[in-house]
Amino acid sequence: YLHQAIELSFPHLQLLEQDSLGGNTKTLMIACLSPADNNYDETLSTLRYANRAKNIRNKPKINEDPKDALLRQYQEEIKHLKELLNNMQAPKGNLKYFNGKENTEIEDTETEKEKLRK
Repeated sequence: YLHQAIELSFPHLQLLEQDSLGGNTKTLMIACLSPADNNYDETLSTLRYANRAKNIRNKPKINEDPKDALLRQYQEEIKHLKELLNNMQAPKGNLKYFNGKENTEIEDTETEKEKLRK
């Protein structure tokens, strides 16, 4: 009854389901068969289609916006670089270069040197 109301043949259904059967999703298909003699051709067509459909193999993956993927990659890289920076140890003789106050004193000394040379 449903088939008569919709009037869709299997080739039409194949076109409608094409993206679902081979895309990024897992699909469950149920083939409905009839034991009646007058539905032999329809049953045979259904079995052939179901056999072809069961041989479809896909590898579903998570759809991700390229911008989101790039953002996630950059966040991981920043985290990695911060870990590297935290694990680095400054040379003992050059600690003053990493201190803001000491760095200002060095700049002042360099400025005074330039004034004395003139």
